[in-house]
Amino acid sequence: MPLFLGPRARRQPSLRGLLGLGQLLLLAVTGCDQEPDERALPPTSSAPVGAGQSGKPTLPAELHPPKPASSAPEPTAAPEPPPPHPGPWFVVTSSSTGLYDKLSFDKEAKFGYARNGERLPVSGPPASKDNCSGGWYALVGGGFVCGNSGTIDEKSPDLKFVQKPPNLDDVLPYRYARNAKNGTPLYRSIPTREQMHTYEPYLDSAKEAEKTAAGEKESERPAPRAASTASEQKPAIDVKTAATEAPGPGPAAVRVSEQRGLVEGTDAAAEAAAEPPVEVPWWQAEDAKDRLHEVTLDKLQSDADDVLAKRMVSGFYVAIDKTFSWHGRTWYKTTKGLVAPADRFWQTKGSDFKGVELGTEYRLPMAWVIGVQKSTSAYRIDEAKNTIEPDRTLERFQAVALSGETKNHRGVAYHQTRDGLWVKSRFLRVTEPADVPSELQPGERWIDVNLSQQTVVAFEGETPKYATLISSGKKSSIKEKDHRTPTGTWRIYVKHLTDTMDGDGTAAGDLPYSIEDVPYVMYFHKSYALHGAFWHANYGVEMSHGCINLAPLDAKYLFFFATPVLVQGSHGAWSSPQRAGSLVQIHE
Repeated sequence: MPLFLGPRARRQPSLRGLLGLGQLLLLAVTGCDQEPDERALPPTSSAPVGAGQSGKPTLPAELHPPKPASSAPEPTAAPEPPPPHPGPWFVVTSSSTGLYDKLSFDKEAKFGYARNGERLPVSGPPASKDNCSGGWYALVGGGFVCGNSGTIDEKSPDLKFVQKPPNLDDVLPYRYARNAKNGTPLYRSIPTREQMHTYEPYLDSAKEAEKTAAGEKESERPAPRAASTASEQKPAIDVKTAATEAPGPGPAAVRVSEQRGLVEGTDAAAEAAAEPPVEVPWWQAEDAKDRLHEVTLDKLQSDADDVLAKRMVSGFYVAIDKTFSWHGRTWYKTTKGLVAPADRFWQTKGSDFKGVELGTEYRLPMAWVIGVQKSTSAYRIDEAKNTIEPDRTLERFQAVALSGETKNHRGVAYHQTRDGLWVKSRFLRVTEPADVPSELQPGERWIDVNLSQQTVVAFEGETPKYATLISSGKKSSIKEKDHRTPTGTWRIYVKHLTDTMDGDGTAAGDLPYSIEDVPYVMYFHKSYALHGAFWHANYGVEMSHGCINLAPLDAKYLFFFATPVLVQGSHGAWSSPQRAGSLVQIHE
């Protein structure tokens, strides 16, 4: 259905005409408890400003720790970045487009995709027009894209309506906003004032309009006519009298309606009894907060129409494409092409926590300080004197280089730092990778996840390259609440620069969730993925519905470190025998 059409929206200003916004894009969603469509083309919005080449990650400066003051050579020399592409650039104007190994729409030849607004570097004029009237453009990173889905004309009017590409130079690729109230609407188009009053009765203006309408209706009601004859001057029906004098089976036949004050047996009462009771919307119910686990994603779309797309639960997130003002309110146009009232949200930003690149300054074993307190102590222990004294304070999430030695002092377990101090083991998350997978190819990049320690280490062959904290799936003895991350070894089968994740609550306290455009997603087994998490910063603790949560900067690093590789400017890539995905090994 087109975004800005519909019987009740045609007279209002077009959001496309007002802001240059794109058409409605069909939404493909997955979550950590759902089976994803491995070949679905996630639609709407966005494009990378830059991407890694052939497994060599192109990373923003903030991902690189300061170089130590040392004359020791670096373990590996980073390759020189390729020169900037001089053009032309193919800009995607359709909702999404496939990228193919050959000049064909053959499903088996499709290795990736790009979304609306993304810019793909191409070389020269179209190579061929076979099966594509717009011609096939050769991608600089390899492969082809059909010209019917975009343009290389920088002055094309279609470019006014494309969405913003993701910003890979920031912590997060988009701005994100968290819905603060149950029932917040997502509109297909900008609503008129009257439509706002209909769909958002909690607005002060809607309440005032309702009072005004009620007053006008009361003033238009005719005054009661005085009785002119004795026969008309009948007393009002007395309930007790009616109950004793009315014919029929007895008092039950003349009970008074508590809702309307009508005596049963009259035509008015019969008509009232035939009307079904008005059902209060779930988000207006007094016990709504206690019953959110009963709310399903389907229920959120139950009253959708030409104007309203769906309603939201408190805690849902949208990704913002544009912000604008209309009807005296600030609005968000989301990356899914919908419109949300900004006064029902607050914007959020991702944590700037990140792990460490391993080499000269840092090497395994590594640890990070965790715990509910903001800091912990590193101690000096004198076994001969049986004394322990605090030496320095370590902040929460601080990286700690370890010697590998452990000890038990006065019944408490400690890990030794590389400079000879001791830290209580319960306040540390330590890197403890398993053995190299047997199926690993020489020099291949792979990822090791330790669920017991909530740490991850990225390797190239047997050489560790990066380490950080994770948050894996929450465990529970209650089946409906048990979201533990599975153990095993798999290969990444698809990567999405961003991907929407949502799911229904399965038990009280386990609520529905919806997060648009989760950043840096790598699926490795069914619907389980490594991905960035900006909605919490409790890394090192089990938090998820089964996926492996990472701080956004860590997720970005691993996304461009691992394979399959994204062609520059694209949004996603599938693995294949020719484009193998990196191994992900998960263990306790």
